[in-house]
Amino acid sequence: MKISTKMIGIIFLARLLKQVDGKGEISDLESLAKTDAKYTALLKEINATFHNRPTHIKKNAEFEKNFQTVLIALNLSMYDIATKIDTYTDFTVYNQIRVELERKIFKKIQVAERLLKLENLLPKCRTFFGDQQSLLVRGFYQSNLMKLELLHDPSPECENVELQQIFIEPTSTTSKPHNYDIDIVKTLVKYHTRPWGNKTYKEFDEKIWILFMAINSEEQKFKKDALATFNKYDEHRAILDKALAIRIGEFTKQIPNEKNPCKVHLIRLKKELGRAMFAAIKKKHDILVESNYVRSCLNNNRKLYKGTYALN
Repeated sequence: MKISTKMIGIIFLARLLKQVDGKGEISDLESLAKTDAKYTALLKEINATFHNRPTHIKKNAEFEKNFQTVLIALNLSMYDIATKIDTYTDFTVYNQIRVELERKIFKKIQVAERLLKLENLLPKCRTFFGDQQSLLVRGFYQSNLMKLELLHDPSPECENVELQQIFIEPTSTTSKPHNYDIDIVKTLVKYHTRPWGNKTYKEFDEKIWILFMAINSEEQKFKKDALATFNKYDEHRAILDKALAIRIGEFTKQIPNEKNPCKVHLIRLKKELGRAMFAAIKKKHDILVESNYVRSCLNNNRKLYKGTYALN
């Protein structure tokens, strides 16, 4: 019987993955079956977790589309192991981003609720936070890209400003020295889990560790500098992560309409963009630059990414 090129590739992959026990080498077919069993179990775990569409994901069309690929992959044979691995990886990256974005949306809704309870909130900000709250609630049912847009659409007058600027000024104020400990603790609480909920984020851990040291220091200048350094890094990271998420969304829409070799290159770049969410600033920047223009694709109408900040 004639063996297809795809089958030869799968056998070669299985050969690379084979293990050795006390009785000798496991056969290529057994190794392939073992790998297939592993990823089939992982896909079944996803199915068991989300089969009943818990919480608000039952109304999320993007989630449903990604979940259907898992169900399809479960019906594939072990000779389609490459597709199963890709499906598991793609769904896991998508779902990690979804969960983290929804966590941020929930926290933002809580902030809006607390602010709306304050009597001295400026009328224009009361209107803004009331409208924002409604938009954020609807955001739970929208795509990751739309969630990201909602989270990064601040009011220039009511968000990202000094807290006292959104309240009606009292008749008299008493100037107090700035307490950097409060700002540092807020940052540490905000990032009690790493961005995107990833367990391994080396560069981020190195940066935030300096804040842990600063909170135990008596030197106000050290606290101030440590906070400023981290905030600058975190601002750069957030800008790059937004650009990565947007690029992933663009490629997700483009891939079904492309043919090889463009399609293959876009799939590879999409996976690298997903992994870059947990990478260093320079890696995020480099993959964005690399994916600006794909030589094998005729359609390169993406906005050119330009990094205008220092990569440190």
